[in-house]
Amino acid sequence: MAIEWASTADKHGVPHEDALHAVFNATWHVSNFEPSRIPGGIDPDGWIGPSRTGEELEVFAELGPAPRVFIFHVMPAREVTRQSSAE
Repeated sequence: MAIEWASTADKHGVPHEDALHAVFNATWHVSNFEPSRIPGGIDPDGWIGPSRTGEELEVFAELGPAPRVFIFHVMPAREVTRQSSAE
């Protein structure tokens, strides 16, 4: 698996290791959770999971084409994301 990180993934100062921990230990995951904002782009997946210290994070990434994973959003989980995870 080739993981690529957008500069936007670092916007909130969350270490990459914490983002990966949240993905691999997710309590919520939705494939293609919203349409891509880029015409013809890949619809991203979304995860909510704990960082290595237990802080709940939200992580958004494009999966594919295999083996590519492009993580473009990482931050403490917001209420709006938590609410969509309950639907």
